[in-house]
Amino acid sequence: MSEHKFPVPLTAHDPVPGQLPAVFRILSITRVPAPNSRNQINEAALFHEKASIRVTWMTAHIDSRLRAGSLVSIRWMGKPTSCNGAIRINRLVLLERAEPKLNPFDTIPPGWVKDRKLVDRGRRLWDAMSRPFQHLYNAVLWDAGRCHRFMTGPSSINGHHNEWNGNLRHTIETAEQALGLSGENAQVCRPVLLAAALLHDIGKADEYRYDRSRQTFTLSDRGALVGHRHTVLEWIAAARESNRILLPEAHYLALLHALTSVKGAEWLGIREPASLEASILSMADRHSGHMDLVSRMAPRKAGFGRYHRHLKNRPYVVLDSEFSDGSVG
Repeated sequence: MSEHKFPVPLTAHDPVPGQLPAVFRILSITRVPAPNSRNQINEAALFHEKASIRVTWMTAHIDSRLRAGSLVSIRWMGKPTSCNGAIRINRLVLLERAEPKLNPFDTIPPGWVKDRKLVDRGRRLWDAMSRPFQHLYNAVLWDAGRCHRFMTGPSSINGHHNEWNGNLRHTIETAEQALGLSGENAQVCRPVLLAAALLHDIGKADEYRYDRSRQTFTLSDRGALVGHRHTVLEWIAAARESNRILLPEAHYLALLHALTSVKGAEWLGIREPASLEASILSMADRHSGHMDLVSRMAPRKAGFGRYHRHLKNRPYVVLDSEFSDGSVG
């Protein structure tokens, strides 16, 4: 994961620790030997949607676990003072376990996702999740590299949402459309539906790898041999166990069913959708992908657009302006 380095302003001339967020994401970190000493001078740029700061501290040894993308908390040393534009602190503490109440979208920097409206949409969806599923979502994405790859990577290589941040955009669209399709139906468990929508393509964080020499995304070994559907199940199981997430068993099974069920031949041993959550997720997933391809292949004016093999045809568009004479409506 690349380190994004850019000027980070202080929130105030004399920031009060109690008014700052409890958790920050490291944007960049540097270490240089202290003059006339065996100690190390550390300096880090930290990001949270509510405050971006630079901090500095002295250590006898280098903590190699602290790296760009890591989530940390600050240990202060008395009243904060400024040192060459950075706030002097006691140290940074790596947060190794997921914080259940942290909205992860508050820690996604502009260097990862420039479209801040997209981040806001993700933030609102996370807020709408139930507490156990919020904890699970955070635990799955707590690894800095995995979170970065999910937020920045594509949803496919040659299909829908194949651009930077494409997987995040597709995920948010799917979640929003799934909630819309659920309506007021009493048979839909919205906590399960929303969690499934937000988790369904997270496994694609390891499905693709960015080839810097070719400047393009390619299929990873895990993507070729395992696939994102199985990868996310592996991550969910590990996150649930290691973080002791108090998730009702019925909700857990419903989540796994929504993520894995698909129509197919009986001899394959797969399970077809048996819940509304699974059916709605499938519809919302397909709708988001289809709309993205149509918008990319559609003509600038009315008529037929360009062919795409996933669409199996050329999209046909009728513009509203054709009915501006008032004959329809």
